[in-house]
Amino acid sequence: MKKKHIKKLSRKTKSLLLSAVLGILAVGPILGNSSNTSKSGMIEDVQSTITGNITDENGIPLSGASVVVKGTTTGAVADFDGNFSINAPSNGTLVFSYVGYARQEIQINGRSTVNVSLQPDAAALDEVVLVGYGTQKKGEVTGAIETVSAEQLSIVQVSSSIDAIKGQIAGVDVQSTGGRPGQNPTVRIRGRRSISASNDPLYVVDGIPLIDGPSSMADINPDDIASMQVLKDAAATAVYGSRGANGVILVSTNRGRVGKTKITYSSRYGVTSATKLVDMMNGAEFANLKRESRRIGWNGTIPADTEVFLDPIELESLAQGRSTDYQDLVTGNGYQTNHQIGISGGSENTTFSTSIGYFKEQGIISNQDFERFSGRVNVDHKINDIFKIGASFLVAKTEQNWGSNATLGEALANNPLGVPYDENGELKFLPTNDGIRTNPLNELVEGAYIDERQQTRIFAPVYLDINIMEGLKWTTTFGPDIRIGRRGTFAGSLTNTNRGGPGRAGIINVNDFGYTLENLLTYNKALTGRQNLKVTLLQSIQKSRLEFNSGNVTGIPYESQSFYNLGSATQGGVLESGLTEWALASFMGRVNYDFDGKYLFQASLRADGSSRLAPGNQWKYFPGVSAGWRIDQEDFLMETQVSEMKLRASYGEVGNTSVLPYQTAGRLGSSVYAFGESPALGFGLNEIPNEDLTWEVSKTLDIGLDYGFFNNRLVGSFDWFRTNTVDLLLERSLPSTSGYENVLQNVGSTRTTGFEFSISGGIIDNTDDGFNWDVDLNLSTYNEEITELALTDADGNPLDDVGNGWFIGQPIKVFFDYEKIGIWQANEEAAALAADNKVPGEIKLNDLNGDGVITPDDRKIIGNGVPDWYGGFNNKFSYKGFDLGVFFVFRVGHTVQSNFHGSNNSLFGRYNNLDVDYWTIDNPTNAYPRPNENQESPRNGSTLRYFDGSFIKLRNISLGYNLPESIVEKLSMEKLRLSVSGQNLWFASDYDTYDPEISEDDTDLNSGVVPSTKQWSLSLKATF
Repeated sequence: MKKKHIKKLSRKTKSLLLSAVLGILAVGPILGNSSNTSKSGMIEDVQSTITGNITDENGIPLSGASVVVKGTTTGAVADFDGNFSINAPSNGTLVFSYVGYARQEIQINGRSTVNVSLQPDAAALDEVVLVGYGTQKKGEVTGAIETVSAEQLSIVQVSSSIDAIKGQIAGVDVQSTGGRPGQNPTVRIRGRRSISASNDPLYVVDGIPLIDGPSSMADINPDDIASMQVLKDAAATAVYGSRGANGVILVSTNRGRVGKTKITYSSRYGVTSATKLVDMMNGAEFANLKRESRRIGWNGTIPADTEVFLDPIELESLAQGRSTDYQDLVTGNGYQTNHQIGISGGSENTTFSTSIGYFKEQGIISNQDFERFSGRVNVDHKINDIFKIGASFLVAKTEQNWGSNATLGEALANNPLGVPYDENGELKFLPTNDGIRTNPLNELVEGAYIDERQQTRIFAPVYLDINIMEGLKWTTTFGPDIRIGRRGTFAGSLTNTNRGGPGRAGIINVNDFGYTLENLLTYNKALTGRQNLKVTLLQSIQKSRLEFNSGNVTGIPYESQSFYNLGSATQGGVLESGLTEWALASFMGRVNYDFDGKYLFQASLRADGSSRLAPGNQWKYFPGVSAGWRIDQEDFLMETQVSEMKLRASYGEVGNTSVLPYQTAGRLGSSVYAFGESPALGFGLNEIPNEDLTWEVSKTLDIGLDYGFFNNRLVGSFDWFRTNTVDLLLERSLPSTSGYENVLQNVGSTRTTGFEFSISGGIIDNTDDGFNWDVDLNLSTYNEEITELALTDADGNPLDDVGNGWFIGQPIKVFFDYEKIGIWQANEEAAALAADNKVPGEIKLNDLNGDGVITPDDRKIIGNGVPDWYGGFNNKFSYKGFDLGVFFVFRVGHTVQSNFHGSNNSLFGRYNNLDVDYWTIDNPTNAYPRPNENQESPRNGSTLRYFDGSFIKLRNISLGYNLPESIVEKLSMEKLRLSVSGQNLWFASDYDTYDPEISEDDTDLNSGVVPSTKQWSLSLKATF
């Protein structure tokens, strides 16, 4: 058995860890800095004691403010009344700082008393936040909106910027879909709402909604992104109407600034390997399993080896002590490399930002990789005081080699007594005489199996701003989005797909052209000295046209041509083509009003009309309203340690564009039938048309609190939300006499309720080459339940849909099965037979109703995929030019279904098996049933697949160094940074096979999932 390297973390340990973190955050601001840090060197001038007082712009003492002797580490902290005392040379300089205030330097000039009034840092107080079709100052925001900066995105080195936000925002759950290079993660904002429609958020890049968001984000270089804003509540997303039900992610790319031209170059190289592999049996262990599977009865004798091992290869391997580890053969080390050069700058009238990037990831399986070339040019030009134009041009070329799904599947299932190479060192197609299992190494022969996915992307929004008059502006934006894709596939003769048959090839070409045209009118006016009004009006239209054609053939004459000459195939294949078009027209109005800077109000209404729906149901209205109270601006909080306190509440309705084009009309399907003696092709309705179909609608109530203490040295937010989604699109079953199995209707509803909490603290803050420690923590939890389904009883009460696994009051995805409580033992032979017609060694089930017999009524909900809580915990330490980051992510309290413990745990004695503790007459365990060649899988084997999926991961650890200015200036640079980082180096979980992290869209963890990877990397970033 292979040695396990993953330590398990108990729930008690997890709770203690969480308590410790909260404790640190609570006492950090009170502890502050050390009152007297040691000197870094000798000061030749005469030392004297300097005292003074530090206040804000209103004369209020700043408790905890820092004062440092410039050029040393000698520092002090102001007491509760803002007073300080420090030893300093009479000709020295004192540096004063406080979070949220501009740093100030004052020369002592022989004085013994130095008083200072710090001024607010305007950039911190006036931080601009994207809110959808406009911006607001952070203090004016009344919705649940979170910001992710470029610095946060750079914490983790990944191909997708969406993957980079994992664990950094409360309420945003980013889930891995496997370790394939270029594979997109699954993103859920505040859980799921829909049962059958998409739960993906809407992505908006530089103001333009992306037509195919999750996959399109892979085309954008993360280094090109300036910030992301995540809109979570319906009042914030209501301005996006029928597409805002699952949240909105606004992406802003880098733009130029007035000033000298700046050049940046970044480079990174990292080596990857599997985080963890599956513990399968070696040759000796498998041999014992096979012997046991051939035992006569559950307590009889085991035949001789010559009767058990009928394949001469197996006997030869046993005699030689030979064992093959196929997992080790097909996996190895991969790598990631990323390079980018960017140039930005501009004059008073014209600013620009341009970049070229290259990313390549080679997977841990040799024929899996992802490569991206990208280029971006952003230009803004002020023509005069009235007109301003700009453009954001992106071109990207990506290529992903997906690889064969059979590679790992065969590596796990192959008999370890088999031999992958013959006596000449050539690959054998069948490692044993069992024709089912093929050699996984054949999938990796160059050119044997190809699944190549290419895409070229051109995304080029342009805008025109017209300042009609003071406070009144018109903006027209046009955003074309062109995607040209090609997927080519080829499977040679000696692959698992063909098993010696003729080679197969296929190709599919996709041309997708979409555009968005929007006209935006904004009016921003101070009504009085205490009242402000902002009105936003929008007219928008978005269109999409997708065209595809494909061909598949069999009998490629020579395999080196791959899929490039389908016409040479000996057997004709299938030709297909198609066209899909849709359009969305929209109008939106929004009003923002604030009084005295304390009382904030926002209301919006969006109307969407969709070509996807039938006339009479094409238009729908989506309202949103929110309010905020800046309590910190009230007099009773002015002289307290409360620096920010804003209470906000919102309600909104948003839709889910889950109706497919032409679905309301009823689409045709083809069928082959006999017309006399000849085959004929006919067409008929494939689905019942339903002109009443409309969008699913989510209605969300949100109550939140944004807080800051000790002049925002400790900041965070708390939100409670409840979302009711109605008019779900569900398939309603029909009687067979109708000629159809079901019909799609708007029936059913769900409810999601949850809490979100985030806190960030400057635990220690010495700003002048001192030691700093900052902590960020976010926690989220939600409860998901189905409240109505298509089925009802005679009184109209909703009923469970057991066939689809949907239950009233339960989450959308649950695991409904029998419950394993052990293994029937030798002294329970009669009971096993009576209860379930079983014998000792088989799975013992829980008789829930106590009738003494196992029936379908004894099934129960074993678990679900909704976590009790999830989030991230980030620590950042800095000292002089060094910084250390330690970032954890966690997901706790959910259930995962492991197909490894099904298909790779058949205990059949024919295919390799997980190295489990199985029952024998001499090993009466309650863990796993006895091997049995007469059962291809154990009866009720599905009960072995459910596990606690809780985990905590060391997402990233990094050590960076910014070279001193004295060295950088000699190199004619502005900044030079070197860093080393490790990703996914450690995790703890009770699940003992692969990494337990899994997308909720996957049914279970299985052998087709490529293991997640860990990585060590070196990075360099230079600014000129």
